[in-house]
Amino acid sequence: MVHALIEAYGLLRLRDLTIVSPRKATVKELCRFHSRDYIEFLNKAEEYDSGEDSDEDNDSNDDNENPHATRASTHNKEDKLEVYGLRFDCSVFEGLADYAAYVAGSTLEAATLLCDDAFDIAIHWDGGRHHARKDAAAGFCIVNDIVLGIMELQKTFDRVLYLDLDVHHGDEGLYPGTGSGTSTSTRIKSVVNIPMKAGLSNGTLSKVFDEMIAPLVEQFNPDAVVLQCGVDGMAGDPLGKWNLTMAGYSDCLKKVMAWKKPLLVLGGYNTVSTARCYAYLTSQILDRTISDEIPEHAYFEEYQPDFLLFIDPGYQADSNTEEHLDHVRRLVDTQSKSLTSQR
Repeated sequence: MVHALIEAYGLLRLRDLTIVSPRKATVKELCRFHSRDYIEFLNKAEEYDSGEDSDEDNDSNDDNENPHATRASTHNKEDKLEVYGLRFDCSVFEGLADYAAYVAGSTLEAATLLCDDAFDIAIHWDGGRHHARKDAAAGFCIVNDIVLGIMELQKTFDRVLYLDLDVHHGDEGLYPGTGSGTSTSTRIKSVVNIPMKAGLSNGTLSKVFDEMIAPLVEQFNPDAVVLQCGVDGMAGDPLGKWNLTMAGYSDCLKKVMAWKKPLLVLGGYNTVSTARCYAYLTSQILDRTISDEIPEHAYFEEYQPDFLLFIDPGYQADSNTEEHLDHVRRLVDTQSKSLTSQR
């Protein structure tokens, strides 16, 4: 849907945009971050989900003679799917392993092109799957292409900045208690979390960027940047509970582009709202103006009732008061000092 709308606006035909064919990541590449057990399980996950017997589950039992064994086998398969995070929000689908390999491989290819100085900006709108863990899927993410992409960039660039605009801690029931502004873990001292409350508006996001993010970036002085534009902060998103529009994301994108650093732009969603946003952000990267009227294409009917590109913010109040922003500034300042001590 994202690709189709970008194509419908004619952006793929522009001379200053080059389309690079996606590729599948190899098992060896995926295992730079993910455990081999997890990657191997991805390749047979469809067998577990369909109820077919995998080689390791086949035995001499006759299911017709022993129905209890059948039930036990089914439960074992469900348990294994759950161990690897492949249920509920990350349920198994046809072509799962190939899809995961393409997501990771395409981000790796984009990172390689930046390392080779072939382009200043590389875009992979289906990348950005930041919730996936080393040995399990999580939060709608099967593989963590972001970690893999950053590892690839680090082969050429010493200092890689990762900026995540997604409501990373917004999955209330799934990831409770993970949105704190500080962390006692010695493993993530280079991570600065900026906790925002419900109703975050374009204006507040711009203020946070200018007053908190920009100084951190200047201090870190990156050689390359990875920008994750997960847009669950868009007005109307059922999980995000923010109140941003495409203008808010575009404002951040333009500020990042102004740093003039090799830039990898990732997304991670494929819905009507995200298609709108990613088509618009693509036009901004290319410095083109596109119409508010959605062009006719295969998914045209999905944009009813108004068939317009831009969405308005909702009526949700911005809970990020000056008092809260002052509190967050103090948190960021504390973490900034920790970053300085590592240099």
